[in-house]
Amino acid sequence: MHGGKSTGPKTKEGRARCVAAKTHHGRETRAIRAQRSERLRELSELEIAGREIGLIVGPRARGRKPGR
Repeated sequence: MHGGKSTGPKTKEGRARCVAAKTHHGRETRAIRAQRSERLRELSELEIAGREIGLIVGPRARGRKPGR
């Protein structure tokens, strides 16, 4: 036998590293999700601006809108 089951990080710094490295659904970290959210917000703002100047017509894109 080896030393037994892992009991996880003991220090605040160790727990913070685990939180920062935590993945959800594969390789998707919080940082990646935050970056994607920001880019989608920017894209939505560009769509709104394009509609205001008449460059884009037709139905709106589905999904969350900025500020929601």
